Order: sequence, then C-alpha cells, then structure tokens
Amino acid sequence: MGYTHKFQITRRPTQENWAHLMFDVEHLIKTLPSYHELINLGADVDKGIILRGPMGDKKPICNSRKIAFNGDTSTDSACETFLLVPKVMSESCKTARQPYDFVVCAALVLVFLHIPYFVLTSDGDTNDWRPAVSWVRQHINPAAVMPSAVREAKSNLTTEAPLKLADTQALSLYFANMPLTVPDAYF
Repeated sequence: MGYTHKFQITRRPTQENWAHLMFDVEHLIKTLPSYHELINLGADVDKGIILRGPMGDKKPICNSRKIAFNGDTSTDSACETFLLVPKVMSESCKTARQPYDFVVCAALVLVFLHIPYFVLTSDGDTNDWRPAVSWVRQHINPAAVMPSAVREAKSNLTTEAPLKLADTQALSLYFANMPLTVPDAYF
C-alpha cells in the first residue's frame, strides 16, 4: 500500500476538543517550516512543503466540519488527501513520503493531543515523526508528545562482538605493564 498513516476517532469529539484542534491546525498551516527549517529538524525531504486543498489545488480546509489538505499536484508532491471529520471515523492517508507528510504527522500529533478517543497506526517510525513532533512542541503546543503507537526507530549503530578470553588477558597484560603514576607534565 505504500507509506501510510491509519487513524480512527472511536467517539465523537466534543465541540470544545474540535475547536482546540482546529485552532492548532490553523496555526500549523500558517506557520509551516521552510525547507531549511525542515532540514534542521532532521526531516528527510528534498524540497519544501507546498500545502494545498484536498485535491492538491486551492487552499487547505480547516473548519467546524472537516480538516482536509494534500500536497501540491502542480509540483508532483501530492498523494492522498488527509481528511479528518468531527465524528466517529476510520481513515488512512498514504503520503508516499512527500513533503506534506510532515504536516500530516504534525496534524496527527495535534489530534493525539486534543481528541481523547483516537487510535493511530503508521508505517513511519520515531525518526520519521520526530521533526513534526519537535515543530509542534516548539511552535504550537509544548504539551505535544510522540504518539505511543509510533514504533521506535531501529538503531544504525553496530555492536561489536564481546571480547574473547584471550583478548581480555592481553588487555590485562597491557595495563599491568603501564606505569601507575602520571608524569608531572600532565598537570
């Protein structure tokens, strides 16, 4: 299916919760990071975000009935529409890792923060989500956290094999022959 986020609202949100979410998503849309800010956040993008309406043109929608946006079709940076409505719903949004994925992740972080009955699964891991969580925390709502359903990124660190007995004995001999005092020149 491709790089996708799946989400559900399992109980209708209150008007107050939806109003707080709309306020924060509107703020997110107005304060999108520049390409250089995305790079500094650690986002894996090759161009900046151009956010459009649900069909990849016009303006994003954020009102009392729905939140809907996409990437820009004119620059081939659109995929599936992100759609959220204030009722019980189940939806998915395949972004194909286009730059607007940052906004999808940030919006889902805000949903996680404001809507109590929200369930999320994502093909992304913490490395994919960290730039959006950081941006939301710094610029929109300091209470934002990494959604618990986002899996931990695999480490790129390689582990060394444990030392063998012969290696530890050689190290013991090496350290045993070292002088125990440090010359005065080091002080």
